[in-house]
Amino acid sequence: MPGGSEDVKVLVIGGTGTIGSFVTQELWKRGCEVTLLVRGLSRRVFPNEPGVSVIHGDRKNISLLQAVAEHNFDVVVDLACYEPQDAEAAVQTFAGRIEQYLFVSTVDVYTKPAAVYPVTEDAERNPRKSFAYAWKKAQCEEVFFKAHREKRFAVTIIRPAHTYCEGVTPLLQVFGWTTDHLDRIQKGKPVIIHGDGTSLWSSLYAEDLAVPLANALLTPLAYGKAYNIASEEVMCWNRLYEIVADVMGMPLRPVYVPAKVLGQAFPRKALWCVENFQYSNVFSVGLAKKDLGFATRTSYGDGVLRCLRWFAENGGFDDSDSPRFDFYERFLRAWETSMRSLTETLVRSTGIVE
Repeated sequence: MPGGSEDVKVLVIGGTGTIGSFVTQELWKRGCEVTLLVRGLSRRVFPNEPGVSVIHGDRKNISLLQAVAEHNFDVVVDLACYEPQDAEAAVQTFAGRIEQYLFVSTVDVYTKPAAVYPVTEDAERNPRKSFAYAWKKAQCEEVFFKAHREKRFAVTIIRPAHTYCEGVTPLLQVFGWTTDHLDRIQKGKPVIIHGDGTSLWSSLYAEDLAVPLANALLTPLAYGKAYNIASEEVMCWNRLYEIVADVMGMPLRPVYVPAKVLGQAFPRKALWCVENFQYSNVFSVGLAKKDLGFATRTSYGDGVLRCLRWFAENGGFDDSDSPRFDFYERFLRAWETSMRSLTETLVRSTGIVE
């Protein structure tokens, strides 16, 4: 049976973040003896229960990592490996000591745009170096797959798409992970959507990832494999924004701007939009459903409602009226002025009058 995890000793590296909090709880519920290696409690504080212990420290501290490895774990679940050198250090530290290494990677390791949709696990993985997060995750995968081939330990790789939960935005925006765009919707202000809003995306409530990940533990069927985990609710960005606005009870006022323009105006702020969001992100999850029992259990509308309720109870969104976000209004004014001028110039030069 997949996920037979009772009495299994598990080290979770980064077990208090968006995904890690739910994974930790799921493993604990299944009777695992869980140890968390974390730098801090970033999202949730896991209850002080028997069977859960916390070690505070940085995985880059090799002496600490080696001392942790002395605890004789059966499985390592790694949610916080972003650098290939950290993957190499993990292999050197845990080789021959554990049965399985479960690395949480990302669907961003796939080449964008994809040649064929939905993207399956055997699709080309060649992210651009300019998308450092994805490129480094792909390098980490290669380190772990090599360790598997060399029988250092069994490896399973989980590739989540966008995940969210209470405390983080359920709706990404052209400028990343701040929540000022949610504040703008709530205040009836216009919001920027990249392109024409019709590229496809999916957002998964993080709790829905915990069960298949836990099911992968000590499951030989999953050894040497990678699994896409993504919401089966695939929608265009327009619809994602509309759902959030509907939950708020506010009209949506979209302003469409090409991703290329955003990238030229804001090379750093709009990096993820240029490298990722502008492309359709549609992934096959058939293998995870078959081997790991994955299912989308939380609808996007329900997840948004939970998150917005959390923000309402915990201080609200980033204030879009703050000087920190003045650039947003300045850009909108410049964009609207330039579009109006361009339209007038085109009409004059073509002689078209309607």
